[in-house]
Amino acid sequence: MNPLWGHLIGVFIVVLMLLFLGIWVWAWLPSHERSFKALARLPMDDRAASPSTASSGGEERS
Repeated sequence: MNPLWGHLIGVFIVVLMLLFLGIWVWAWLPSHERSFKALARLPMDDRAASPSTASSGGEERS
């Protein structure tokens, strides 16, 4: 195998690590805090579960 492959794979791994760290830092920016808090409250929000989406059992499905 050509020794160039080892360098190429090493560069590829470093690029992927930098990409991962960049996405991680971007996700934890303070500007995203408001949306994180809104998404955290979503399961407890009663308005999200409207009666029209709940299955009442009055309609039969075939």
